[in-house]
Amino acid sequence: MSTTNPVSETTIIIPTLNEEKNIHNMITQLLSLYPRISVIVADDGSKDKTGTIVSDFHAKNEKIRLLDRKDEEVKGLTISLIDALEITKTQYFIVIDSDFQHPPDKIGEGIELFKSDNKLIIGTRTSVEGWGLKRKIISWGATTLGKISLFLRRRTRPKDIMSGFFGGETEFVSTIIRNHPETISPRGYKLLFDILKVLPRDTQIGEFYYEFQTRTAGESKIGMKQILVYFRSLF
Repeated sequence: MSTTNPVSETTIIIPTLNEEKNIHNMITQLLSLYPRISVIVADDGSKDKTGTIVSDFHAKNEKIRLLDRKDEEVKGLTISLIDALEITKTQYFIVIDSDFQHPPDKIGEGIELFKSDNKLIIGTRTSVEGWGLKRKIISWGATTLGKISLFLRRRTRPKDIMSGFFGGETEFVSTIIRNHPETISPRGYKLLFDILKVLPRDTQIGEFYYEFQTRTAGESKIGMKQILVYFRSLF
């Protein structure tokens, strides 16, 4: 059992792109729920006020940090998370979207799982709000093919391999990413799935459950380009 205080030793990583309508409320709620938490906002070149809002928080609380990636050549969700992990100073991390599709009040359940020495934790969706038939079919197909890919690789297949709400022990996950550059593509957008492709089978994984909510504001960044990148990564 871990003796570390998991709240003060957890960083919440929030990937953003033009999320000015959400990021203030998200950070405010996180600090209200978990006052000792650290936050890294990995911004992928927003054209709106996302960066300014996060910088204002940092001026009042040094545990809130902005990772400004506007000048980076490679853009995308996976590389934003990888870069954020490289500057994470805490023992644990949890990735959450800024649009409240991942409920912040469930983070506490994920943090509790660190007390049982889980190296990886996954937020598993029990239901999804607001998705049309097309989105549901795409998600089902991606999950099914992803589990086939993991089966062929003889890897662990947790319930929600496509989850964007996940975390882990920082050094453990960072080492896996550094050791498998050929498998974990920086241009991808499903980092958890890429990690699962190379995760040792004896890794202890914890799961917590949540209802996937509708986006409160802004637009989804998932398009055909991201879908094609994922399908290329399967096999």
